[in-house]
Amino acid sequence: MRRPDRRNAELLQDAIVAHRAGRLDVARVAYERVLARNPRDPDALHFYGVLQHNQHRSDEGIASIRRSLALAPANAFAWLNLGNILLEGQRSEAAKQAYERAASLAPDMADAWFNLGICLRKLEDAPAAVQALDRALMLRPTHAPSAYQRGIAQRDAGNLPAAEMDFRRAIELKSDYTEAFESLGMLLYRQDLIAEAAKVYRTWSLLDPSSSTAAHLAAATSGEAVPARSSDAYVIETFDRFAATFDQNLQNLGYRAPQLVVSALLALVDERRGVDAVLDIGCGTGLCGTRLRSWAKRLVGVDLSPAMIEAARAKSLYDELHVAELGAFMQGSTARFEAIICADTFVYFGALESAFAAAARCLHPAGVLVFTLEEMQEGLAREYRLEPHGRYSHRLEYVSRALAQADLRLVASHSEVLRRERGADVHGLVLTAQR
Repeated sequence: MRRPDRRNAELLQDAIVAHRAGRLDVARVAYERVLARNPRDPDALHFYGVLQHNQHRSDEGIASIRRSLALAPANAFAWLNLGNILLEGQRSEAAKQAYERAASLAPDMADAWFNLGICLRKLEDAPAAVQALDRALMLRPTHAPSAYQRGIAQRDAGNLPAAEMDFRRAIELKSDYTEAFESLGMLLYRQDLIAEAAKVYRTWSLLDPSSSTAAHLAAATSGEAVPARSSDAYVIETFDRFAATFDQNLQNLGYRAPQLVVSALLALVDERRGVDAVLDIGCGTGLCGTRLRSWAKRLVGVDLSPAMIEAARAKSLYDELHVAELGAFMQGSTARFEAIICADTFVYFGALESAFAAAARCLHPAGVLVFTLEEMQEGLAREYRLEPHGRYSHRLEYVSRALAQADLRLVASHSEVLRRERGADVHGLVLTAQR
């Protein structure tokens, strides 16, 4: 019988201590020393695989953990870590199999059921996700993330009352649970329970006065303390979070603003000449740039969200990209543009005068500004309104006056459906103004 290698055990413990302390290079050397002495040490292979993932070598990490599991297939924690790496790498089906193996080996391991639930949600199997998260909560009843994730799964399964109960439970367990407040408020809004959503957002805002999202949505749903425009912090916070999934989410909503804006601009352009210089304000991930690149000799984009600008940069569409507030950028710019386009960015402004004045300053004589706005419902005696969804709607008469104040003339406007939301069309205006 082979005697235990005490020196290897000591080296492995040193590696684990360094790993947990975040001294990854030290841990790597120590793991490799262990494996040099015994290449078939399953624990060393397991933890070394986790380290490889931590050092952005995930494929190597997966291979190391699989070698470990070939030697010690009953190690539930290794299966759990393998699932975590696979899920992070968007390999959800393989991750599901790893989590299921972990849960079968260690039925009382709450993390296995919790992570399996998240994985099943990604695989769009909401009923199975609910079942897995039921088990996670049974094992760990005070774990707020399990209640929150089950709420998301219940919502995806169409069980909205159960989703609301889970979001409220998550908040009871963790009073500063930002994601649960936001999801609960949005769930109530989607059911047209605006007053209830306002209560949620106000409570969140009082608990976290630093949250620009809580303050903005509290104003939007209550109609109280409404700002003249969305704060920079709210815009950055909102769009940085959604940049990675922005294009797909808007496609799911039947989003049409970019194509409507570009079509309105190109209707004014000589196809043979194209457009000399176009400024895309609030360019986002470049949805307008995709349609304009072949027409514009020079295409410049500006957006307040760094993550959105990086997504646009990856498409290689723009000659220049800038992270900046659009009004400040246009006020400080020395460049002049034949056209400025703005697809669904002025919807984050209530008062439009200063933005229009900045745009006029950047246009060549006879240059055009083409943009979309959401159309205010008839019967409201005001110039603009912050809607419960967090965007502003505007009255056409006000828009025309604000343009004239900036020495811009409204030359065309027509109503269009910009997107779908809560199962209904969102109506907007496509407008063209000329300096």
